[in-house]
Amino acid sequence: MKISGPDLRLRLLPILAAQAVGLLCGIAGVRLTSRFVDPADYGAYGIFMSLAPLGPYVVFAGVVRFLARHWQDSPARPALLRAVLVAALRKTPWLAGAAAVAGVILSPDEPVRYAALLFGGAFLAGLTQLAQAALQAARDHWRDFAVAGAASIARSFGPPLLYAATGAGLLALQAGYVVHALVGAGLGAVVLWRWAGSAAPAPASVALPPTYEGTQFMLLAVAAWVAQAVNRWAVAWAHGAEPAGYFTLAGNVGLILPTILAAVLGQFRQPHWYATDTGDPAALARLRRDVDRVAAGFTAGALVLSALLHLAMPRLIGPLVDARYLPAVDYVFATGAATTALLVAGYFHTLLIAARREDACLVPDLTGGVVFFAGSLAAAGTGLAVFKTWLALSPLVPWVVNRTLAHRALARPR
Repeated sequence: MKISGPDLRLRLLPILAAQAVGLLCGIAGVRLTSRFVDPADYGAYGIFMSLAPLGPYVVFAGVVRFLARHWQDSPARPALLRAVLVAALRKTPWLAGAAAVAGVILSPDEPVRYAALLFGGAFLAGLTQLAQAALQAARDHWRDFAVAGAASIARSFGPPLLYAATGAGLLALQAGYVVHALVGAGLGAVVLWRWAGSAAPAPASVALPPTYEGTQFMLLAVAAWVAQAVNRWAVAWAHGAEPAGYFTLAGNVGLILPTILAAVLGQFRQPHWYATDTGDPAALARLRRDVDRVAAGFTAGALVLSALLHLAMPRLIGPLVDARYLPAVDYVFATGAATTALLVAGYFHTLLIAARREDACLVPDLTGGVVFFAGSLAAAGTGLAVFKTWLALSPLVPWVVNRTLAHRALARPR
């Protein structure tokens, strides 16, 4: 694939810069967390963090995908933005209800505080995701870099430093996450509104199709979120809070490189995929082949990077990770592989959306999610050695399940 000078300067460079800032912040955050935060507190924070995607990736999933899919070719972006925000607000009671249930179940002594912090962080993270979806869809990657960079700094430094400064334990970590989400949402709102508001006003009104505003994408997002969070839950359920703390730290280390690679590839190629002429069978065939190529390259690259990081981790105990988190070393490749599996599944989901076959996403996504969820629970209950083996092999799941079902859906006539 040939990269032009403008693409390099205006797209690839800011994408790489955003990921570089995220990487450096992630490294610093791991160092601060392992130095200051008790493993048991970090295990509990890991459960809280597994619920934080309820806003951006579950309740607001449909509106985020609609914005990403249609922002680039919309002649009425201010109207589109207003419609999306109204749709997000209509869905907010679902988020409030989920946060309340989580507070009662996970913090019976202080359910209101837990629910309020979870709701605030998840809602603000949802607004941040909406802003970034629009900026990335329009290929305005320098503005996206500003939002992503500020959010990365706040997320990596805020919680552990607040924990160390206040001695407030889990509360400090949770409050630090809410502050991070406020930084991202505030900057995202300012950047996006000034940019969108500068466009010429258009009389057209915008309405979200039922596919995006209905329950389908929320259901799919629940499945994806459960698949993402189940490993932390399974370790905490089967082996207790302290091992969950080690696993959470390993997960935060292991996800860095696969996530960076996926972000670079996805942000660079996704606008091209969304621009496909879906009425042309040859264009759809090229789309399918290109998504397969990118997904294969990502899988190989992410697993190699995860393996290299796993081999390097013993040398990083001391310089990067505090010695009391030494047991986390054993989980680094496994968590990197699990992250790879979930991100690969996202490519085949994007394939169907780019082909305007949103209604066909349900079966591949749910089937792959159920296989991943059931395998993780069964393996964790059997023992940590079996669990690590399962996670190492988990990238096979999206290739065998999600890809097969997505391609089969594309082959069916509309």
